[in-house]
Amino acid sequence: MTAIPALTAKWHDRIADIDPQDWNMLCRERDVPFLRWEWLHLLEESGSVVPQCGWRPCHLTMHSQGRMVGAAALYLKSHSDGEFVFDQAWAQLASSMGVRYYPKLVGMSPFSPVTAYRFLMAEDANQSRLSTAMSLEIEQFSLEHGVSGCGFHFVTTAWGQILETLGYKVWLHQGFVWLNPGFASFDDYLSGLKATQRRNVRRERKHLAGQGITTKFFLGEEIPEQYFELMYEFYARHNDRFGQWSCKFLTPEFFQGLRGTFRQNVLIIAAFEPGDEQPVAMSLLITAGDRLYGRYWGTRKEVEFLHFELCYYRPMEWMIEQGLRLFDPGMGGVHKALRGFVSAPNYSLHKFFDPRLHGVMEVYIPEYNRMEMQDIVALNSILPYKSRK
Repeated sequence: MTAIPALTAKWHDRIADIDPQDWNMLCRERDVPFLRWEWLHLLEESGSVVPQCGWRPCHLTMHSQGRMVGAAALYLKSHSDGEFVFDQAWAQLASSMGVRYYPKLVGMSPFSPVTAYRFLMAEDANQSRLSTAMSLEIEQFSLEHGVSGCGFHFVTTAWGQILETLGYKVWLHQGFVWLNPGFASFDDYLSGLKATQRRNVRRERKHLAGQGITTKFFLGEEIPEQYFELMYEFYARHNDRFGQWSCKFLTPEFFQGLRGTFRQNVLIIAAFEPGDEQPVAMSLLITAGDRLYGRYWGTRKEVEFLHFELCYYRPMEWMIEQGLRLFDPGMGGVHKALRGFVSAPNYSLHKFFDPRLHGVMEVYIPEYNRMEMQDIVALNSILPYKSRK
C-alpha cells in the first residue's frame, strides 16, 4: 500500500456523471454485484432512487494525479424507508431532544440488505488513510449542508474496523445465510436435518406435487422477455398486501432494465399449475460468482408452501447443482431458521454530528447489540440440524 498524493474530492448528484469503467475498476467485490455502476445506475435511471422518493444521490469520488482512486455510493435521505436498518427509534429520540434527524447521509446499495458496503478504493492505495480522508470529506460536507449524521449499512467487516477507529459506532443486526459445503443433492442436505424437520420439508414439497405444481429455472438469456414485466406485477402484488409496511420501492422500469447489463446474473424460478402456461408465482434471484441472493417473489393466488419452494428449496437445489457456496435469502423471520438458514450478524456504522445524540448512542448501542446477539443465539438454537457427536 502506498500513500496517495494531493487528493481532490468531487460530489455527484447522479452516478451517470461518473465514468462506469473508473467506478468498476474500484469495485473489486466480484461476487457482490450491488455496488457496481450498472446496478446503481439502473436504480437511478428507473426512477426507483430519486429525490422525489426521498433518495437523493450524493456520491463522492476522490481523485489523485488524474485518476479516480476512491468512490462512495451515498444518498441524502429524508426518511428511513428501504434501508433495512430500522433507526426510527433514533429519529424519535432526536425529535424529543429537539435535534433534527433528517436529512441524513446513508452509504449503501439501496434496498439491498447484503453485506458488501465499503468505500471503493484503488488496490494500491493505503486503505486506512484513504478511508480517513473520505470520512473527513463526508463530515465536512455534512456540517456545511445541515446533515444530521452519516450511516453506512451492511458493511464489510475489515472496512468497518477502519471506520470504527474514526469514531463511528457499530450497530449489530441479525441476518440469514445458508452455506453449501459440497452437498451432492438436496436429499444429501436433508439427511443432515433432524427427522421431524426432514419430514416437514418433504411433506411441504409433496403437497405441492400432489396439486400438480411444477417449477422451472430460467437463467439469463433463457428468461422470456415478458417475464420481466410479469415479475414486477408479482412483486407489486406481494408488497401491496402489507399496506404501510410494504417494501415496494422499485418501479416497472427497474425490472425491464434487468434485461440489459445484468440479465446474465438474473435467475427466475417460475411455478406452474397444471394446464396453465402462465406462471402462478415467480421468484427472482441474483447470482454472481459462487453466491446466490434472494431478491423478490410474488404469486397470483395463495398456494400453501409455494413461497418456501420458490424462495428456499428450489434455490438450494439449483445452488447444489451449480456448485455455488453461499445463499443469502434476504431479510425474514423464524421460518428461515426452521428450514436451515443460520443467523449471522450484519453491521452498520453510525456517527451523529450533534454531540448530544452521538453521546446517547455511545451509551446505549452496546445494549442494543447485546440484545440483538441474544436474538441470533436464540434463532440458531432452533436450527433443525442433527447434533454433532
